[in-house]
Amino acid sequence: MRMLRLSGFALLIAVILSMNHACGDLADPGDADATPKDTPNEASDPMPISIAYWDIKRYFDPGDAILRTIERNLNISLKPVQVSWTDYKEKFKVWAATDKLPDVFAHTVVSESPGLYADWIEQNLIRPLPDDLSPYPYVYELSQIPDTRALRRDNKLHMLPRIAYPTNDLWMLDRVVFIRKDWMSELAMPDPQNFEQFLQSMRRFADEDPDRNGARDTVGLTAAGLPYLSWVFSPAFPQFGVSQWVQENNEWIPYYASKRMSRVVAQYDSLQRSGGLDEEFFLLKEDDATEKFAQGKAGALAYKATPDSLSKFVALWNKYNPDTDFYDAVKIMRLWPAEDGNRYYYVAPTYWSESYFSAKVDDAKMDRILRLYDYLLSPEGIRLMRYGIEGKDYVMQGDEIVITRPLDEKTGKPVSIQKLYPSTNVFQSLASWGMERTYRMDVINKINYGERNIQASLEEMRWLLNHATAVPFSYTAVSLSTPSKDKLSAAIRPLEDLTEAILSQGDPQRLWQATLARYEELGLEAAIEEVNGKLK
Repeated sequence: MRMLRLSGFALLIAVILSMNHACGDLADPGDADATPKDTPNEASDPMPISIAYWDIKRYFDPGDAILRTIERNLNISLKPVQVSWTDYKEKFKVWAATDKLPDVFAHTVVSESPGLYADWIEQNLIRPLPDDLSPYPYVYELSQIPDTRALRRDNKLHMLPRIAYPTNDLWMLDRVVFIRKDWMSELAMPDPQNFEQFLQSMRRFADEDPDRNGARDTVGLTAAGLPYLSWVFSPAFPQFGVSQWVQENNEWIPYYASKRMSRVVAQYDSLQRSGGLDEEFFLLKEDDATEKFAQGKAGALAYKATPDSLSKFVALWNKYNPDTDFYDAVKIMRLWPAEDGNRYYYVAPTYWSESYFSAKVDDAKMDRILRLYDYLLSPEGIRLMRYGIEGKDYVMQGDEIVITRPLDEKTGKPVSIQKLYPSTNVFQSLASWGMERTYRMDVINKINYGERNIQASLEEMRWLLNHATAVPFSYTAVSLSTPSKDKLSAAIRPLEDLTEAILSQGDPQRLWQATLARYEELGLEAAIEEVNGKLK
């Protein structure tokens, strides 16, 4: 079994590398020869394509050399349509109602409102991808990811998911618990082997002055948000930790309808009432929680350990603890096994948000759009977005990339590609978020995240793959759209409702059952029947 798991780690790393082979003997993306295959006829006028993306007008500057290169090579003229994170949902509703959707736009319909996706298909507001994607090999690769295939309607994709990671397993470091190992040593505290020991440890952090400053000014566990806090209770009920559907008694039900929630309620309540949980946990934003931990006010933190988040976290730690190395004082606490004897790691759908294409886009324009997406997903496109223009922003010395961009006066690091070429803020994530690239030990990541932080993430990933397994859930059940399920999902907030039950006066179990009764009135049973009917 150990050999199998080690092979799994090697395979996962191979995925990271193979999806990002943006180094090596590739064509120069800054040169006119570095064009996508079968470039459209440059003799014709550039094809106008309207594109809506968050804050796009802020990033599209006619003087941007990378924007000019992409437009010239594809013979297109990109017309930015402004939306922001605060208004994009309302704007798209208005544009859909008035038949004024842009040619291409980013949205979170499937991720957050699957019923709207079904409505737009029925109303013929968005067009599907072509059945034959062979001219766009990198787009085709994304279309074949199992999570993506589960989103087909009538065997067609009416959007292209914006992939965060190429495999679900790569989400595993998005939910971890950091703990002060120096405080554990000070209090002669062992690693918790079950929830009861964890509860005692958090109480001791709050009560026994672990920093030895003579003041009662520390808390046990704090969290960067309710989704992070929920992972602490995943050994009691793994599917609760990933907020997904679970199969019980040969029937698929949402996690919050499971009888196993009673264990979560009991543990959540005991942690909160014991004083082991930060009294302000439900008020804190992500930055508030990480700062509290870095300031030495909390003994444990529910957060994430990806290379980018670790680099920011360690930098914050260094601000408050210049004489104490982060890795000497802090470690990731491995959660104890679940009732079935397995340790679990966090997983999630591979995608977050999607690209949509207006039904008014004809075949010729769709071809040009998909060529743009295919280029951005290609090794050449990835290298252009990460390193800039060869000979100007970097040079090749054998197989090694050497950054030649000017240094930022404040940070001492090379000026970022996003600052030099603002359009890359859009292009880097238009077709895919490409988060797997953060794990590569390449020159850009070493500069941005620090080699030690990347190594720490990879080591934790290796440990999880050798000692834990992915939380099981059905991606089909998650993505399935039915009238009652969509209506219910829009009307309830289970994590917030559970937290309210925990913080309210009275028996939390009874309060939670009252919450479930309210969900029943809103259509819970109908949603379960519809989902199981479709799955059967």
